Amino acid sequence: MAQQWREGSLGKVFANLGWLLAGKGVGAVLSLVYLALAARTLGPRGFGEFTLITGGAQAVAAFVSFQTWQIVVRYGLPHLKAGRSDAAARLASFCLMLDLGGALVGCLVAALAVWLLGDWLRWPPGLAWDGLGFTFVILLTVRSTAVGVLRLHDRFGVGASADAVTPITRFAGALAVVACGPSVPGFLLAWTAGEIFTAVAYWMAVARTVPGAMAWPNRRRLRLAVLENKGIWRFSWLTNLNTTLDAGAKQAVVLLVGLAAGPVGAGQYRLAYQLTQALARISDMASRAIFSELARAHAAGGREDFRRLILRAVGLASGAGTVIMVILLIAGRPILGLIGGEAYRGVYPLLVLLGLAAAFDLASAIFEPALIAMGRATQVIAARILACISLFAILALFLPLWGTRGAAEAVLASSAIALLLFGGASWRAIR
Repeated sequence: MAQQWREGSLGKVFANLGWLLAGKGVGAVLSLVYLALAARTLGPRGFGEFTLITGGAQAVAAFVSFQTWQIVVRYGLPHLKAGRSDAAARLASFCLMLDLGGALVGCLVAALAVWLLGDWLRWPPGLAWDGLGFTFVILLTVRSTAVGVLRLHDRFGVGASADAVTPITRFAGALAVVACGPSVPGFLLAWTAGEIFTAVAYWMAVARTVPGAMAWPNRRRLRLAVLENKGIWRFSWLTNLNTTLDAGAKQAVVLLVGLAAGPVGAGQYRLAYQLTQALARISDMASRAIFSELARAHAAGGREDFRRLILRAVGLASGAGTVIMVILLIAGRPILGLIGGEAYRGVYPLLVLLGLAAAFDLASAIFEPALIAMGRATQVIAARILACISLFAILALFLPLWGTRGAAEAVLASSAIALLLFGGASWRAIR
């Protein structure tokens, strides 16, 4: 038991990250294929309408998400370490209720947004309702708690298999849509199937690999979960606010570009943004892989091990970001031509700017979970607020002047500011 619950190590981070990359590696290749199918067959305007819908759905999901997987890992580790499996199960039930509550609120927000913004985004008649249905599916196929349960019990490999269902389903669906006649509703249907099948795969994985890890939520269990996990409401709201300020704000940029430059401009921005998400996914996976080990190291009280883990992870993240940025600079233009064709070759400057922003985010992805693991979520929120204010302030100045390129420059500036803030806060904390 002592060996199992020793402090986190960089080797364990690599093992966890390896499982995540195994699931995402296939997905990254397939995502380039189905992205190319959508961009080439729908054309600039159709692809722009498609990306506005998917970006809007992801923005709403980010605004109402509680990142319950972090709550499960953060508060579940002490319960498992002390042999309190029942308390860990009640914690998972509490997190599931948070997911469902946020999803219902998100459905109301989405319906209101479609009613207010549908005409401004210049969607064809009926497409707004297709987008609303897609958003409902994104919100209601909750799986963050299932992700947390698998990571709490060190089942990263199982989670990677479930995660791979999304790109495989989207790829198969995109091929079917192209064969039957490409259309925005058809691609939305393929994306919808991916979300549903992935959620089913995650919950089946939880039931099969860690039976008893979930307790059916009722009033008594939820009340006990709050009593057994001191500060859980505060931590939950802070993780929600952090996601809103980070992912929600960046997805909102796509909608603002659509309002300012129309669907074609939004499609160009989204294509560059989507390609740089290969780097952003690595940062997200690095954050998720290291968070569990940082939480273990901090719970074990090994200050030097904790500090050494952070410093080594930052060095590796910086090197990885540099390598991937060089790849984007060298191969970015041919990749754009291959995926989108001649209509998207002018998107290369956006790709470089957003790629550099993603490289900064990769380094930030080490500092943020370190601060959360140390219980300094308030500092994370303060840094996010400042970065978010800078994003929209610069966007308000640059977007009217330079359009989509101004939006990319605003995202780059915001990512650089966030890195400085997170790095400074982490350095002060680990000293």
